[in-house]
Amino acid sequence: MDERTPENVSDAIRYQGKAVDDDEEIAAFLDDQRSGVLGLVDDGEPHLVTQLFVYDETAGAIFFHGARDGRAHGIVADGEDVAACFTTSEMGRFIPADEPVNFTVEYTSVVAYGTVGLVSDPAAKRAVLERFMAKFAPHLTPGEDYEEMTEASIDRTAVYRLDVAEWSGKAGEKPPEYPGAYDLDAVGESGE
Repeated sequence: MDERTPENVSDAIRYQGKAVDDDEEIAAFLDDQRSGVLGLVDDGEPHLVTQLFVYDETAGAIFFHGARDGRAHGIVADGEDVAACFTTSEMGRFIPADEPVNFTVEYTSVVAYGTVGLVSDPAAKRAVLERFMAKFAPHLTPGEDYEEMTEASIDRTAVYRLDVAEWSGKAGEKPPEYPGAYDLDAVGESGE
């Protein structure tokens, strides 16, 4: 990985048995995920926004986009080096135990900390928005399945860049044959 790799602070996780200390594993997980939650602070009050995102490993940054309006936009536009955090996770099977307090779930999660700002350069915004299209509509062709991005559409879109300074990862998984492990959706469908 290059020099833009964030500092891995997974060693601060309380339960070290689930800490992910492999930066490449964290980067790959971020690359695979589609949405997460961006956390900002607005005048001392937490503000959370669920976002689609793309991760750029070379830049060590997570990108979001949205309207050039609203609370999150105001927080970022009004600040400089705005502190932010971001998290994304994936849930697996539920794991029963003898005592309900010990029930658990398989999961993987990443939390990233850094500063967020607006991308203002039109060419840089276009490049990020094209990454979004490649990630979320890889089967569609610009100019055929949808219109090419115009300068006007790029201009009216806010593109956010979270420069990740630190991140941590956690993962908890049981073997496939783990006794009693179940997929809640499958249990609900089968009526068991």
